[in-house]
Amino acid sequence: MNESWERRFRREVKEMDAALRGVLSRTQSDEELRASLEELARRPAFRSFTWLWGPALHARDRVRFRPLMLSCFSPGSVTADGKWGNPWLGENASALEVWLFDADRADDVEMFRRLLDWKLAGLRAPRQTEFWRTEVVRRVQQAPTRAARHTELAKMDIGWGRLDEPTALALDALDAEAARPFILEHLPWRGHRERQHVWNTLRERAQARGDAALASALYRRCVDEATWCRDALALARTVSSPAELVAALKAHHPETPMPGAARLFVELAEARGRDVVPYLLGHLQAVAPRWGALGRKDAKGFPELLALARARDWDDVWGALLRTSAMAETYDAEVLRLVQDDASLPARTRRRLLQLAGAGGEWNLPGLGLARVQPLTDATATALYARFPELVRGPFRMHVASSWRAAYPKLVMRALEANDEDLLDYLASRAAMHLPATGSAKEWEKVLNALAAHYEALPKEGGVFARRAANALGALPAYSIWTFDALMEKNRLARLFFLRSDDFYLAEPRAVRDLLEAPQIHVQALAFRLLGRDSAKAREVAAQNLDLLQSTLLRPLHRRTRHAAFDALANAAAHGVEAARVLVPRVRDAFALPDSRYPKESLMALLARMLARWPELRDATEVPHVFGLPAKGDGA
Repeated sequence: MNESWERRFRREVKEMDAALRGVLSRTQSDEELRASLEELARRPAFRSFTWLWGPALHARDRVRFRPLMLSCFSPGSVTADGKWGNPWLGENASALEVWLFDADRADDVEMFRRLLDWKLAGLRAPRQTEFWRTEVVRRVQQAPTRAARHTELAKMDIGWGRLDEPTALALDALDAEAARPFILEHLPWRGHRERQHVWNTLRERAQARGDAALASALYRRCVDEATWCRDALALARTVSSPAELVAALKAHHPETPMPGAARLFVELAEARGRDVVPYLLGHLQAVAPRWGALGRKDAKGFPELLALARARDWDDVWGALLRTSAMAETYDAEVLRLVQDDASLPARTRRRLLQLAGAGGEWNLPGLGLARVQPLTDATATALYARFPELVRGPFRMHVASSWRAAYPKLVMRALEANDEDLLDYLASRAAMHLPATGSAKEWEKVLNALAAHYEALPKEGGVFARRAANALGALPAYSIWTFDALMEKNRLARLFFLRSDDFYLAEPRAVRDLLEAPQIHVQALAFRLLGRDSAKAREVAAQNLDLLQSTLLRPLHRRTRHAAFDALANAAAHGVEAARVLVPRVRDAFALPDSRYPKESLMALLARMLARWPELRDATEVPHVFGLPAKGDGA
């Protein structure tokens, strides 16, 4: 019978507790102790026993063991019986207090901050914040020099800590220069109840000494909507220079979302006209849709602001407002209104449509970027394509990307009738990555069947089909396919591209290179599979793409994908000695990679295949030696 996760967890923590106590009680050198702990650190329960091994290592040698303590430090604490608790109240409480005291005395900022955060986590939220604020002031008061005050503030720089105005005033009075960055970093959270009034006392003090940056930051974080609106309109009345007005409005713009921002923008625009447009363009994201009794709808004041921008021909404000702040229904209706406007000149209509195209917002993280794009309905997309097909092929392409809710059957049929290759390849790229949604299964079935029939009918001679299919696969975004097997089962177009066209791709080397350069890993895996086939053509095309294939030795890949890449590399090396001469040193270098999951045994097999085919590439250590009986006359 399989062990349940709960029983496995209890067994692992019990074993870890016993192993740690045994290692820590053993007489051994520091090097031996560190080696033993690094071995235990590979097991998942090790970090949960920081309360046990941390104080012991600190007492043994806090400098020698500091890297290990920091890299494996965890405030999550579990006992030998599998129960979570607060170790600062348990058997090691005194040892933890000594660890905290010593880190404080040694000014070990990073260690002290982690330990203090861990200790305070055992208090309730109000008491926790109260203690933190009191301790910050006490430490700054007792610090004899500015350098010491900087150190104490660094120790208390705990992420969740938020100041109130009395505490900030006390820090500012003790050392304004040292406290300034700390105060800015620990202002109340956006939307917190302590943010509901401006810190007027501290703000006035900062203004009096000329600290405009601190005063502005305090205002923008803490201002309420009524005060902001009153101050912004006062600026519009009193500041005559447009540049100075825009700068002042930016300095007063709150960091917290304000539901009435659109109404204020209307008043500013009516008061100062185009003078405030640079400010509006930079802050239209403050106008966000809201939830009402009947569902989501446009922000308060949004229709008035949109009408004002339209009436004054402020196309820049009008377009940005629709892209960033409108409901999808509002955006779609505005596009349809323009498309059906026969009274305006086509050039003007096209120019205004271009103002609406593009992303309305972006969120970028390391290795990941997201863009917010307003989608069009199938009817609007078809109408736009009928009048301005070049816009749908170009700037509005992202607005007609199919999703689980929208398959765009009418637009697909129109593009098929026009044999619009560019648009069809793009629509096919989006259709090939989706599982048919339950709510729109009929529409999806119609679209997938129509597109699959179109590509199946393309000529296979001359590489026509291969190039078109590779164009579609090359447009698949990275990380767009998550359930590949289910996609192959339910998506006819995806099956055609990924499973049923290998020979056609291989006959067109340019198409294979397009697949190798695609951002989607499943498309690259298709290329690896093609180039790893046991055929002369596969070996020839693999050698032609040696520059792209050799990079797979160093890239992070799934194990199955890496094996397919190894087969492609073996084919490239088998095609000619020059290709092998390039690859063999790269393969040898890959053995030094630290990734423990890298299939080194398969890498060894790849190198063996290359050296067996081209023995002249072996170095002295790779030449096999055959030993036999000594010849007659030799000494034995």
